[in-house]
Amino acid sequence: MIKVAQFTLTADEAKRLIAYGVCNSELFKDVLINHRILFKGSTTVSALVQRALNVPLRICGRITKNGMKANKYQSQGAHWLLWDKESVENVDENVEDIIKSFNSKDLFITGANAIDAFGNAALLIGSPGGGGYGKVLGATYTEGFTTLILTTSDKLIPGNIKALYGSVHRKGCDYAYGMACGLAPIEGEIITELEAVKLIADVEAVIFARGGVGEAAGASAIQISGMVDEVEKVLSAVDEIRKEKENLGEEVSLEECSFPSMGCGHHLSCKFSKKNTIHSL
Repeated sequence: MIKVAQFTLTADEAKRLIAYGVCNSELFKDVLINHRILFKGSTTVSALVQRALNVPLRICGRITKNGMKANKYQSQGAHWLLWDKESVENVDENVEDIIKSFNSKDLFITGANAIDAFGNAALLIGSPGGGGYGKVLGATYTEGFTTLILTTSDKLIPGNIKALYGSVHRKGCDYAYGMACGLAPIEGEIITELEAVKLIADVEAVIFARGGVGEAAGASAIQISGMVDEVEKVLSAVDEIRKEKENLGEEVSLEECSFPSMGCGHHLSCKFSKKNTIHSL
């Protein structure tokens, strides 16, 4: 008999559910045992690495109530982490060489800051030339490995992301809450809460409401349907992640930048460092 269940997820819980689902997937389990995985730091990807490998990732760019901000302190945590069968390695300094050595059996896992209804995904870029991602972007198109894009559904933006590449840039922006950013495309398989639920169990799933107040701001309401034992698998996963309280990301890196900080030299148009050329209030 088909059973129906509804539950809500806060923004952080949605990230944890994605991590739970990917950990449960046959693709991830196979590559974890037999091949290599390159993880790019984001809170959602860190949720996965913390669950699978018990290692938090260093968080760089993020959107806070103050704007598009970087990390205040440079920590020893890895923003780019390589898993090679039984070992983990911080590859922040040689990520370009690592990604060029990847083959079709290896796996690249990243987050995203924007997705659209056409299957496109993009990253916010506040550093010159795309920072670390700029070094690996070409390889994601040419080397044949699989890319998973872990992102919550609240990153869905109106319209087509591709229409924005010609107008949203770091340079040419006169005022920004935090660093001015451009967008860089990501090609790969997008995994949101809905895909994660289906990795956990054989159910149908829809998001039917968004919103929330207080700590639940940005929450989603999800409905699932399926055989009772399959529905129970998802509900058990939700119960488990609701109990998790650890930070998503390496603790030192979670403090956002404030003027002056290490990124001020190359971040553009920031009102906090008085790099804006309009609106002096």
